[in-house]
Amino acid sequence: MTRGEVWPLPWNVTTFNNFTHSVNPGTFRFTSTLVNCDILQQALQRYRKWAFPGYTSTQEVSKTSKIYLAQIDVQVVKGCDNGYPQMGMDESYTLQFNPTSTTAILKANEVWGALRGLESFSQLIFKDSEGNWNVRTTTISDKPRFPHRGILLDCSRHYLSVGIIKRNLDLMAMNKMNVFHWHLTDIESFPYVSTKFPDLSAKGAFTPKHVYTPTQIKSVIDYARLRGIRVVAEFDTPGHVSSWEAGKPGILATCYDDKGKNDTIYPTLLDPTKDENLQFLQQFFDEALNLFPDNYMHFGGDETDQYQLPCWVNNPTIGKWMQDQGMGKNNTALLHYYLSKLVQMVENSRPNASMIFWQEVLDQNVAPSNAIAHVWTGEDYQDSMQEMDHVTKNGHFAIYSSCWYINLIKYGAVWGYVDKNDLHDRGMYYQCNPTDFNGTDAQKELVLGGEACLWGEFVDGTNIISRLWPNAGATAERLWSDLAQTKSVDAAWPRLHEHQCRMMARGYEVQPANGPSFCPDFWDPYPSLD
Repeated sequence: MTRGEVWPLPWNVTTFNNFTHSVNPGTFRFTSTLVNCDILQQALQRYRKWAFPGYTSTQEVSKTSKIYLAQIDVQVVKGCDNGYPQMGMDESYTLQFNPTSTTAILKANEVWGALRGLESFSQLIFKDSEGNWNVRTTTISDKPRFPHRGILLDCSRHYLSVGIIKRNLDLMAMNKMNVFHWHLTDIESFPYVSTKFPDLSAKGAFTPKHVYTPTQIKSVIDYARLRGIRVVAEFDTPGHVSSWEAGKPGILATCYDDKGKNDTIYPTLLDPTKDENLQFLQQFFDEALNLFPDNYMHFGGDETDQYQLPCWVNNPTIGKWMQDQGMGKNNTALLHYYLSKLVQMVENSRPNASMIFWQEVLDQNVAPSNAIAHVWTGEDYQDSMQEMDHVTKNGHFAIYSSCWYINLIKYGAVWGYVDKNDLHDRGMYYQCNPTDFNGTDAQKELVLGGEACLWGEFVDGTNIISRLWPNAGATAERLWSDLAQTKSVDAAWPRLHEHQCRMMARGYEVQPANGPSFCPDFWDPYPSLD
């Protein structure tokens, strides 16, 4: 296990012959001239606690012969940004130490980079075996490899409280992840409270308590903003909409088997042939697009192909409509019709909004020309890379998740396990690389990054944090760090172990990444959560 190493690994690190400064937590200061910048000032308050986990003012600080680091001065070249983080924000930073100086300097072009630099600085701090606080005297120049580094949480299959979501946002910040993909609705429940259509959640949520009100959603968005994290909402259509029916009767298409029976297939697709459904969706997405400030929204589109024949073509009313429109029995044509209407809805509400779809929409060649492909399937690792090659060859931006399904259970240390022929075990998190396909440089420039996904069938608020972290940290390093410097699982493990202990010391109930947890005395793994 290392001491005072940074996770994810910075791109450029210079150490001064293992030189360390001493630090007195009681007198150390975080300083900045941006006194009216809420993002930075709240971060400075947060890192006063996170940099010295478990410290209390009653603890004595031993005298040492080392130079004491008295402060870190945070400088932001472009000044404060009181807005919302968006794709393309500048997260680069430099951290400068001088072995003979009592001041360290953190410099970033934008406040988002200052947040990442503060996290790195806090990780340089450690306690020695005698209980003295030290900081590695290190100069860092750092930036992310990809602009999109996300975590997906499924809040439909099991409801997750706002408090649990915010704890996950804290851990995302500790791992320099910057996108919270909020999978809000699905077959099982509709917890999103729409002001225009309150019956959707009133009748579609598990209970009236298992919902997210606009006020709660705004509190999550603001909490994420203060940590440099974007909130990308997903409303999956035209499939996975069973929970919409209770609050919007008639939205679902009735499904029929080949013998004409309508009680053998569970309805999950909406009926796009009804004008009233399209009018409803226009109003619904207009509200949602104006509630979530991110320039991107996820519109799902997955797992519709297996239902299009029974729920659309075999449905007498929908089948006749398709015939009248000249579509015959081409269910893909109806999907294209729906998506073209959806694009119009989005353009009417947010003309510059970017639309993300699961890869099936791209595979069926019905995606809008500027759609972003979210790749999630593959029989094995190579198959998923062929999908990345396919969507980027067609000129689409891409996000990768295929081997980062962290909800899938596998025994043992899964974060760095390698079996590229067994993608469904999803145990090769550290070895996954979103650009590991035989495409051109231009294709690979279209890869925006990736997401670790935690689907909710067997995950709820009691185990989400321990299931996700620190395993998702492997995804974080792959999406942030230089690929050439992070090829070895063995080399990465000591740093991940230290990072795991650090997260535990800060009060987060993460799961040991490599068997039973052992954290040395200078990291108390079970501090008070007060």
